[in-house]
Amino acid sequence: MHALVTDFIALMPLKVKELRNRGDETARIIMAHQQQGVEPPSSLPRHFEQLLLLMSELYCKDPLDLQLNLDYWFPMETQVSVPTAIDSFHRSPQRQASLFKFVRMAGDLLPPSLYIPYISMLVSLSSGQLAAHHCFNLLKSNAVNAGMQYSTVSWDHFFQSINQYYSNMRQETPVSGYQHLYWQKPHFRGITIQELEGLHCVLRLIKKVSQEDETARLTLCENQQYMPIVLMLGMCSCSIPASLKGAFFGALAAFARSSDVAVSLWQSLEVSQVLQTVKSTSEHSAGGIKADLDEVEARNEEFPMTLGFLELIDCLTDIPVPKALGAGYRPPGFDPYLEFIRDEVFLKFNARAYKNSAEKWEVAVAALNVLYKLLRSYDVASEDFSDEPVELQGGGMTFANKQPGHNVLVHMLSDGQMLTMVLYIIDEGTRLLDEYKDFPGKEDLEKACLLCLKLIQLTLEKEDQFLSLLRESGAALVVTPIERLLLSINLRTGKADHLVNVTKYVTYNGWIPEHSLTSVNILNLVAQTRGTSCELVQLMTASEDKMIALRHGFVELLEVDDLEDDRDLSKQIESGVTEGDIRNAARQNAIRLMLLTLVQPAPNLAHLLLGYELCKPVNTSVLQDPGVLGSCRTCLHSVLSILDRGLTVGSPPSCLYDAPRLAALAYELVHALCSDKDAWSPTLRYLRSANDFLYRQLQSLPARGERYLNHQSWLLKSVAIELKVTASNRQTSYVQRLVALLLDDAPVSLQKGIKADGIQDRDVMVYEADTTLFPITASRTGPSMTGGQQKRKILSLLDSISFRQEFPTPLQLEFFDQQNVEQVVSSCEQKNKVGVVYCDLKRLHRILQDELNQIQGSAVVGQRSLIVQEIQGILMHVVLRNELRESIYTKQQAFEAWRQVTEVILTGCSQDTLQRDVRQLVIFELLQALLNKVLDEESVTELTSPAAGVILVILANLRHSFLADQSDDVSVVSSSQYVSLLDDGEASAQTLATPSGSVGQRGGTLQVVLKGVIDCIMKTGGVYQRVRANLYGALLSYLRIAKRQEAVPLFEGSGLKMEVRPVRKKTQTDVEKLNKDNISVILSYGESLMEVISRDSCDGHDIGKMLAFAALDAIIATDKAGHWMSFLSKKGYIRHYIDSLLLDNDQLHSALSPVPEPLRALYLYESKMALLTRIAQTPTGAQMLLQCGIMATLAECSVFSMQPHQDYRVSQHSLGNVEYEPFVPSMLDRYRQILLPALKLSLAVLTSLGAHHKHAANQVLQFLVAHSEVVSNILRDVPPTLDLASLQELALTTAVVARSAVNDSPEDLLTQDPQAFEARSHVSRIQRQMLALLSRYSMTDSLKSQISLIEDMESVSGKDQRQQMTVAVLEVSANVLAYCRSIVSRSGVSAQFCRILFAPDLKAALVSEPHDLSGLHRARLPSLGVIVHQLHQCALNFLALFVGHKRQVGKLQALQELGPEELKEFLPEAVNDKLSTQQKQVLAKRRLLEIISSKTQQLRLYNYMIENCLFLLWRHLEFYLRFARPDDEGLSVYQHVVRKQHMRKLHELDEQSPGLPSAADDFESGDTYAQLGVTKQTLKQLNTDVHLCLNETLFTKIQEIEQCFARNRTHYGFLDALLRRIKRLVHLHTS
Repeated sequence: MHALVTDFIALMPLKVKELRNRGDETARIIMAHQQQGVEPPSSLPRHFEQLLLLMSELYCKDPLDLQLNLDYWFPMETQVSVPTAIDSFHRSPQRQASLFKFVRMAGDLLPPSLYIPYISMLVSLSSGQLAAHHCFNLLKSNAVNAGMQYSTVSWDHFFQSINQYYSNMRQETPVSGYQHLYWQKPHFRGITIQELEGLHCVLRLIKKVSQEDETARLTLCENQQYMPIVLMLGMCSCSIPASLKGAFFGALAAFARSSDVAVSLWQSLEVSQVLQTVKSTSEHSAGGIKADLDEVEARNEEFPMTLGFLELIDCLTDIPVPKALGAGYRPPGFDPYLEFIRDEVFLKFNARAYKNSAEKWEVAVAALNVLYKLLRSYDVASEDFSDEPVELQGGGMTFANKQPGHNVLVHMLSDGQMLTMVLYIIDEGTRLLDEYKDFPGKEDLEKACLLCLKLIQLTLEKEDQFLSLLRESGAALVVTPIERLLLSINLRTGKADHLVNVTKYVTYNGWIPEHSLTSVNILNLVAQTRGTSCELVQLMTASEDKMIALRHGFVELLEVDDLEDDRDLSKQIESGVTEGDIRNAARQNAIRLMLLTLVQPAPNLAHLLLGYELCKPVNTSVLQDPGVLGSCRTCLHSVLSILDRGLTVGSPPSCLYDAPRLAALAYELVHALCSDKDAWSPTLRYLRSANDFLYRQLQSLPARGERYLNHQSWLLKSVAIELKVTASNRQTSYVQRLVALLLDDAPVSLQKGIKADGIQDRDVMVYEADTTLFPITASRTGPSMTGGQQKRKILSLLDSISFRQEFPTPLQLEFFDQQNVEQVVSSCEQKNKVGVVYCDLKRLHRILQDELNQIQGSAVVGQRSLIVQEIQGILMHVVLRNELRESIYTKQQAFEAWRQVTEVILTGCSQDTLQRDVRQLVIFELLQALLNKVLDEESVTELTSPAAGVILVILANLRHSFLADQSDDVSVVSSSQYVSLLDDGEASAQTLATPSGSVGQRGGTLQVVLKGVIDCIMKTGGVYQRVRANLYGALLSYLRIAKRQEAVPLFEGSGLKMEVRPVRKKTQTDVEKLNKDNISVILSYGESLMEVISRDSCDGHDIGKMLAFAALDAIIATDKAGHWMSFLSKKGYIRHYIDSLLLDNDQLHSALSPVPEPLRALYLYESKMALLTRIAQTPTGAQMLLQCGIMATLAECSVFSMQPHQDYRVSQHSLGNVEYEPFVPSMLDRYRQILLPALKLSLAVLTSLGAHHKHAANQVLQFLVAHSEVVSNILRDVPPTLDLASLQELALTTAVVARSAVNDSPEDLLTQDPQAFEARSHVSRIQRQMLALLSRYSMTDSLKSQISLIEDMESVSGKDQRQQMTVAVLEVSANVLAYCRSIVSRSGVSAQFCRILFAPDLKAALVSEPHDLSGLHRARLPSLGVIVHQLHQCALNFLALFVGHKRQVGKLQALQELGPEELKEFLPEAVNDKLSTQQKQVLAKRRLLEIISSKTQQLRLYNYMIENCLFLLWRHLEFYLRFARPDDEGLSVYQHVVRKQHMRKLHELDEQSPGLPSAADDFESGDTYAQLGVTKQTLKQLNTDVHLCLNETLFTKIQEIEQCFARNRTHYGFLDALLRRIKRLVHLHTS
């Protein structure tokens, strides 16, 4: 059509001229008839007029932005064209000149009848900025024609005419005070109907040109001859039709688009009082626009003036309303205008009548537009809640108006008329739109509904801050949260369905997508309030049809096919927001809504939309495909279909490229459903059974490109959950299938179930053939791949996460201060919902813009453009910062997802899922890839820090893998391959054949791993304490790989015979070689690594200190040459550790309070003492500790003396048969955590330096004497029931006392100072209490029954508590006997001169339970019968235990042949019956090994006790039978002198020998033997009782023990030698 019209004008100019001539003739005829008052003929030709009207209609709209009207404008030489993109179109200059000539010549000598069509044509041709500029120049050039007369089509003529009309109208206005009466008799003499139409056209042209061209707008306003604002506001105050006033208001609105004009227009509008803002002093009501609205427009049922005025206010509010508007005459502010718009227009629009029903919604839209704009531009501030007093011009005070947005927000938060009207429009909109038919004003109705929805959305967004500031200010303002108001009753329906009405707009997404977006946004904001989601579900499910319709609306919303805009943000802003962008935003927010409500109590909105059960528990839901069993299509089906579209093997779904943001949210929703506590079970079941969703999605990974890492992370997290759940439910085949996909390194074409074209064959399942998932031979010992292999998917996923990051270049500022800018940027930073710190660009731009506006001075004004450019540079730099943080966060989440999958595979899946060699190979490959990324110089710390935790977990799994190798390969074979548990030395667990994947085969790879871990430790700075702690944990896990494993001994032959000490191999074992290689690698780093770990043990976080201590412990245990120990001593670290114990003393005091402080000091103390104990386990280390004064320091620590009272009541942390460890240990347990490490350290020092090291014994004895009360309490304590912790404490204490409190001469141990006597008394008391323990802890039948009565439960450590108690009791007895043996053996070389501890009484040996020693008196010796009774019990118990030990070993040998009932005997009660036989055998084997180990330890203790008892018995019998003389038998002078010389040496008649006379007693008194009980009768009875107690039965048992147990021990034959001596004594010296 455009071509037709332009061709006609350009190619047929004569015909156009003819049409114009005929038009002029027709105009003259019409004018003549009008002058005569006759109607002109209807047959007159009006072709030129119709041509102008055609062009007016043709170019009035340009929906495609073709700007075809520019063809009619040909710029003159004096005109400056404004360049636009349209200039790129090729336009013929000749054709353009012809068309422009037509436009120009058509306006020459224009007759009245053609005036309106011509102006209408100019209005249409002025569409667009360049066209409007050309039109402005044309009308400007038409000002004066050749005859020096004004043209009727020029700006001068337009405004001159308006000025004349204004002058006439002012004179015609009645002078009466009844100013409103002129509306009843309007005076229109100066304006005819034709002139009125012409004015409308002229005003439309002025409005059009002013709207499009800012230059024209400013030029017209600044022209002092025109004064358009004054004239137009003046005309609005005159007696003219309402439609004309509306046109004037519309033209003013166009002028108000410029901020400079708008400011002056505000003041002019206030002065003109078009809207009365100052109360009139007249007794009659004032006129103005309000009166026009009520009396003219309402009567005429047309509202053009109101619409024009609202359009003017709309444009004026584009800039902030002047705060001083109306100042001096009234309270300054916008309130009068707001009240008019709200109360007079908006609240009454529905009550008025309209000729044109469409105009009703047009008025509503105009009013809502202003209200929405005011609320949108309002920033809640604390100043709005306080009144600001101002002074009036005539005197008096008043308060300034609040910001208009504040008033709008208050009305929206109140249950008033405004909110009621907003909700009414929303309700009416749903009613009319549900009819799905056209009606007048439908488009405006849709706009009104949208504005109402946006008002509610803005209110929800601002109410939290508003209510918070309101509470802080304490203002007298009552408001209600709008989410509660939305749940109120709808007066039209009688139901609380306002939110349902809002939700209905989601169903209109097909043609009004912006409504759907706003509706979803409202639901998102409402759902953030607790409890609202459940109420909304109840409202939506009130009607089944309504629920289905609403859910289907969300389904349709999600399934739109619009592509997401992937352009830069700047380009999107330039092109504007399209419908596709709106639809994409709507469905993205719909998924966000489901994510938000999914975590709320069930049933929630997400469950409703996704199709879960609402009336039953959610976990009982059964999800089906659409159409199956009447199932409807839900949002879950839509989300899955989006993610499945275009998905193939190796190719991700198409949504990743078409809608990446939606895809990320969809994956997040799937993960949220998989991790939801209610919905996880039905969701995973549906994903697994319906279309194998997770497996097929996993096939498409890894995603290529950083922008897709977010999608990958959510999917991997879902896969991790699936692996964990299916592994826990023992769905082995499915787990193996997923693990095979992640870990298989075979080419895709060789995988089972995959066709040649890459499509999965559903008829062939990957896991059907066998359980061997990976075709990997044992020859693969490294992570290298051959040409026929591909990288494992788990490694490819890790490779897709780059640990490198590009950082923006630093800011280079010229005008702004760098530091101040950084402070401002920091003040604008805030965290989003996921914790990422972003800078608010809008706030930062506002601050910088305010700073720019405050710049003054002529020197700076010239640099304003440069400052603006620098501001843009700052904003762009902040954008890059935000993108950097988002990128780092995305990578962190991607790595976190990878970590979850990796850890679940290694820790959550059973051992059957992976072959052991494959598991180790995968672990090595993972470690190599991870360490390479961490050690990359360009890796950023934010990404390498989380990797330390993964390295720790992977190395822990590697350690368990090697331990499993060793433990599973420990079979019951010949004892020549093992060192028995019966020996004190550490045992190696190496079989004759090295298994696949053993330490020996992986030695080289292990060294690479060790170097990588150490390099990470060296690279990590000290400020990253968490990272360093994880790396220390990883180092510990690695070093424990080379830990020796103990083995189970085997009994050979038909008799009770066993070889326990094999000949040591000359060849070096794999574990020993690995330890040697490890320490070589560690030592290769020199003192730098030593310094790093040692410094961390002294400084830093407490957890880091503890792990550093543990690392030092492990390294020193491996370093046999003592290099590390020497370094610690040389650099003073050992002395620092010891000195710090005194500093820890005060903190440990607080740890023993009833309400303890954080127990970090306690755990740090334990770690420190463990390291010192490790150092003390070597003679060199023990010497170092003693030289640094370790025992003196411990003696000074007062915390050891703070022993709490023992509470023998029922433990508060035992429930039934289950014992658990409380979160905070009891006070007594905490004390034992402090005391026991000190005792272990003392024992290690004494053991390392030997029993004859006087200096060590002296220092340990000083420690015991310093805390003698504690030692005495432990030895004296007699609990009513056996307690494992007390027994273990007693066993350790007796072990220390037995090795420290004896020596050749007590005078040598204790110095002769004034405190020596007190120390001797403490030592004497301790020794008496030690002897008192002998009969108390003898393993008699009564003690056995007490132990057997203890409930069968496992302790916290997981071991049998009764077995542990038995071992503890035996250790106590063994320590006491060893103590007695030491006293006797070291006091003399023969029985004649040794110390005697037991009286010559064997009656205790003749009874089953010796009760004569319940308490030991100071002056009385224990009887020798206790030793004999102990010997009988040990021999009997040993043989019985030996038989049981052999029986358990036999069951271990025949473990594969044991039946289910026999296996059940060794299984815990909580074992699931679903376990396979192989798994039950593994658990039974573990239990049998524990039982055999415990019994072995008991056998060793029994043998040790037998040896000590025989020695004591031999010494005492030899003394009593050979050298003792009865006290009632006289001695010769020689004999008496000899005894007097030796008695003090033999018996030490002082406080050092319990039960003997003190040093003050005199031997010459002759009562020494009386105190020993040596009389004739006693010796006679001893001769008699010896034959009864020491019989051949006992000797035979002991000989049998010697033959079957101690045959290969170093002191083999010791028992036989003692037996021979005892037999000789009995035979020769008894009658």
